[in-house]
Amino acid sequence: MTRATAASLAAMRRRLDEPPPENVPGQLAVEVPVAEDKPPKVCGYGNPRCGAVPVRFYPAGWFCDTHPAGRPTHRRTAP
Repeated sequence: MTRATAASLAAMRRRLDEPPPENVPGQLAVEVPVAEDKPPKVCGYGNPRCGAVPVRFYPAGWFCDTHPAGRPTHRRTAP
């Protein structure tokens, strides 16, 4: 390591040990608006829609435990 590199690293260490300034430029106190209330997600199975709550997200949409997407219920055939 050269003397110039060692001096540069020592200067950086001293800068990191300094306390931060009181007012950091570019930082503002901003009020964040309150999120709006949204209706709960409902099951999107069938026509008319099932509408059950609670639901889980599947790649095909929001479905309840009775109608999980991609897992159709077993349909019995007539004997």
